Order: sequence, then structure tokens, then C-alpha cells
Amino acid sequence: MTELSLMQRFADPALFAEMSKSELIQGALITTLMGMGTTFVVLVLLWCIIGLVSKIINKSGGNQATPAPAQTAAPKAAESAAPVAKAEASVPDGPGTELIAVIAAAIAAMEGTSPDNLIIRKINRISGNSIPWSRAGVSEVIDSRKF
Repeated sequence: MTELSLMQRFADPALFAEMSKSELIQGALITTLMGMGTTFVVLVLLWCIIGLVSKIINKSGGNQATPAPAQTAAPKAAESAAPVAKAEASVPDGPGTELIAVIAAAIAAMEGTSPDNLIIRKINRISGNSIPWSRAGVSEVIDSRKF
């Protein structure tokens, strides 16, 4: 009968009893390293494939989007350079009319009225690190826990 290698004996559960502790440890280490090595190689291959696909997507997507804005932006900038300066000078420092319209619509929707009936006199930004919705939620939780 031919002599079996360590890994061939390690693969057969019937031969475990005949193996010494050092052979069992050696077989376990070889099996572990082979499994981890295979996993590592597959992960590196996946990483390379993902990188290649992302480069292909960025390259194909970048070629289509880059020329169009470059061609349209130059004539617009040349034609409207003077009117832009005048418009910037006439715009007030406060919030824009679009923001005021959105806030008016939200308040009207909440109250169930028409936005035409609302007059917004002043809009102030509240300072702080958290957003107002977060502060409102915190105050509601605190109020709900009061006895």
C-alpha cells in the first residue's frame, strides 16, 4: 500500500485516530491557511473587477457629460455677463422668493388654508449645530416623559 500524504490522511476521518497531535495540528493549520488564502485571492479579484468596472463606467459616463456643458456654458457666460452683475446687485441678502413660497405652502398645508391668506414678514435662521426638526423631536420626547 502506498504511503498517504498528510493532507490525504487528514481528509479521511477514519485515520484521525492513527495521527499524532502534531500531525493533526499541522493538518489543521494547512487547511486554515488554504481556506484563508483562497478567500483572500477571491476578494482581491473582486476588488480588481469592481475597480475595472468603475473605471469603465466613469470613462464612458464622463465622455458623454463633459463636452455638452463645456460647449453650452461658454456662450451663456459671454452673453449674460453684464445682466448677471446687475441681478446680483438687486438681490436682497435675505432668503429667496422660492424659499418663502415653499415655507408659505407648507404652513398653508398644515393649517388647511390657502397660501394667499398668509403674510410672511420675517424669516430668521436659527443658529446651532442641530437642525430645527431635531430640536423639535427632542422637545417632544422630553414633554412626553413629564409626569
